[in-house]
Amino acid sequence: MEKVIRFFVALAAVGSVALMHADDTGEEGNSLGDLFNKVKDIKVPDSVSNLPSQITELKESYLETTKTVDALRIEVDQLREEVYMLKKTNEELRSAVGVKVKEDNLTAMLKPIEISATDLVAEFRADKAAAEKKYRDRYLKVIGLISAFETGSSSIEMFLRAEGSDARVHCQLMAGPDFHVDVLPAHGQLISRNDRRPLLSVGQPVAVVGTCLGAGLNVEMGNARIDGLVEKRVEKKPEPQKR
Repeated sequence: MEKVIRFFVALAAVGSVALMHADDTGEEGNSLGDLFNKVKDIKVPDSVSNLPSQITELKESYLETTKTVDALRIEVDQLREEVYMLKKTNEELRSAVGVKVKEDNLTAMLKPIEISATDLVAEFRADKAAAEKKYRDRYLKVIGLISAFETGSSSIEMFLRAEGSDARVHCQLMAGPDFHVDVLPAHGQLISRNDRRPLLSVGQPVAVVGTCLGAGLNVEMGNARIDGLVEKRVEKKPEPQKR
């Protein structure tokens, strides 16, 4: 571009000199003819003559660059979409893993710790603080032999024997529609309240499921039930009236 400007400046300078010469000599025709001849004889630089083709090449290069930029933009959008999908999948996996962990923890909490009455009492006698930390408020399944039945104000009291100790496991059994029972302490029996038949007797082995409440004189088990024993309440049908 600079060479083009120089060319036209030179052309203007030549024209000015020729006009000045024409004014001095008064030979306008010859001076103009000489001027045109001189202009005609001026050789245009190759860089100027090739300028249109260079502009065309620049335009084509620009169009190619635009296409490349558009292609890159599409690839970036695709990558963003892939990243979004991966992030979403990762969040779903994390959520699923979190749910699975919670389910596993819940399952572990609902599954009772199984232990014998003798071992449970022995652990509390050996180190009460450690046993409290290990078993208190935990869901246990305690297996042992029945040593006695008693009646409470709102529950049925059952004791499990612990070998080699005067302490026992004291189980508070809650009566209800699925545990419609009564006790005969003098006979050492747990009986049905529906038909008065014996269900359990002192000396029999049982498994009691409930929450450990710690230990005093005995190891306490609250909200307990006898595993596998269900005695539903049976409503008696009224006898038909005699006419």
